[in-house]
Amino acid sequence: MLLMEKVAKLTRQNETFALAMIIESKGSTPSHVGKMIVYRDGTIEGTVGGGLAEHYIIEESVKALEKGQSKIVEYKLNKHAKDGIQMNCGGTLRVFIEVYTSRPELVLAGAGHLGYALAKLADFLEYPYCIVDDRIGYCTKERFPNASNLFVNEDIGEAMLAANLNEKSYVVIVTKDRDDIALKMALQFPIAYIGMVASKRKVINIFEKLKSEGVTQEQLKQIHSPIGLEIGSETTEEIAISIIGEIIKLSRENKPIKVKQLNR
Repeated sequence: MLLMEKVAKLTRQNETFALAMIIESKGSTPSHVGKMIVYRDGTIEGTVGGGLAEHYIIEESVKALEKGQSKIVEYKLNKHAKDGIQMNCGGTLRVFIEVYTSRPELVLAGAGHLGYALAKLADFLEYPYCIVDDRIGYCTKERFPNASNLFVNEDIGEAMLAANLNEKSYVVIVTKDRDDIALKMALQFPIAYIGMVASKRKVINIFEKLKSEGVTQEQLKQIHSPIGLEIGSETTEEIAISIIGEIIKLSRENKPIKVKQLNR
């Protein structure tokens, strides 16, 4: 597979990686052209010439991935030059490190009005999303034509389980009346985010129920409820915007929620 074909494939798969490309080479260098994919663990595909310069470029690519920011780096391949690296080539090398970050993968638990509004925003932002619900009539391809998957089951916990939640999952709970079941199942996985639309009284009641079923206080602290940014939202569409805004904000910094297996 050609390297740029692999870049396209990784992008379709919503992976996080960096692409290091030589953009300028002067004098004697290991290579005048080259591209290299760098993953978060420092593994690579392709090359920008090998040697010590490539080692430094891999290090800088990993740092760029950690910060989520693209950058240009330059190296003097001359151990006798000021700020040069321990090489004898004598030339200079400039490399553009482009960071490709994965987009939040939304899991919309609830196919009602708010779930529909969230899906429309996800379509606009080109965020991948799936729909989870216990109502066959609401969770349909006609209603959500761009959803990556539809998970429908009379037991919404089983539908959540089928969604294969992972570290990229941003779960939004907006079910008709199964929030507690959806929450309990979602908290069994190392997800990036979980939020629930609910009144203060409903939150208290659901949290007390979940604690009696083995959910820890630490896990409950991970749940965003009230959900969304404080923008004075009132309409369904405005609430959807506040929720997506919060997800965009937190997706830049979030770590997966710690998992604790519960008895189902």
